[in-house]
Amino acid sequence: MREAVRMILTLLVVTVLAGVALAGVNGVTAPIVAEMEARALQEGLAEVLPGAAIFEEVPADELARAGGPVQAAWRGVDAEGEPVGVVVQAAPSGYGGAIVLLVGVEPGGTVHQLKVLSATGETPGLGSKATEPAFLQQFLGLSPSIELVKNQPPAGNEIQAVTGATISSRAVLDGVNAALDAARQLQTGR
Repeated sequence: MREAVRMILTLLVVTVLAGVALAGVNGVTAPIVAEMEARALQEGLAEVLPGAAIFEEVPADELARAGGPVQAAWRGVDAEGEPVGVVVQAAPSGYGGAIVLLVGVEPGGTVHQLKVLSATGETPGLGSKATEPAFLQQFLGLSPSIELVKNQPPAGNEIQAVTGATISSRAVLDGVNAALDAARQLQTGR
């Protein structure tokens, strides 16, 4: 009986100490991680809409109509205060989890550039190909309602899916289409 109590108390002490140690490490690293994420976001904004000198975050109530995978948006303005486009962050569900994208949209409503911020759940060497530049470049210059094609060359407002990664390809496509719709709503008010 005493041996069982001693074992339980030992396990309790070890568990409490491990919990305190983990909380301490999290307390030290959380601000560093948050700073790195903020820096990556700022670099991403500048990358997908390079003509903007300032990015003004769109209020959540204004963005609420977009819905779907759209998480946030920023209006980009140049040094003179003239609008140069919108950046929309979307997180559609891919094969292994969310694929977080930044989509730079020009005033005319076309994709200027896009960047994947996170796609940790995608299968390496397969689904992750839908986050590589060779696939993402297909979106540049396209306008809303982009379509996905398989086993044939894309034409017009189409992109070609990554072979064997249709779910991930579709997720990126859904995120870009949602971003284009949100940008249109923000730029035109409808």
